[in-house]
Amino acid sequence: MKSSNETEWPLHVPITEILPADSPRLDGVDETHARVLADAESELPPILVHRATMRVIDGMHRLRVARLKGQNTVAVRFFEGPEDLVFALAVEANIAHGKPLSLQDREAAAARIVREHPEWSDRVIAGTSGLSSKTVGAIRRRAGADLPQVQAR
Repeated sequence: MKSSNETEWPLHVPITEILPADSPRLDGVDETHARVLADAESELPPILVHRATMRVIDGMHRLRVARLKGQNTVAVRFFEGPEDLVFALAVEANIAHGKPLSLQDREAAAARIVREHPEWSDRVIAGTSGLSSKTVGAIRRRAGADLPQVQAR
């Protein structure tokens, strides 16, 4: 779901200007994982931030690493798109790299995406959440009456 609405170069932004993510991780930041990353010598990729809200889309562990290292700024790429796509983009980014989302995280994320975007096909949500379309279909059926009725998909 990488959008042309992302900046291609990292900018360095004061950490104090960045807000926490609406994370697909049910347990939030894994402090042990962040400390392992902080101990590594390699440079970490920029975090992805929704410019309109300044919320992290992808990179809460990397943001924590910057804080652990006492940095005042962090490398950022901005997403300029609509806020209603931010959570789905966060899920997709988190299944693509870094610390994997658990099955429970992915299923909860898919359920939320089904509620927020009932017009999206099971296949699109499956690709975004790292689940099978059959699993997303089951999640959609369980949501049932709670979903807005969509005439076309």
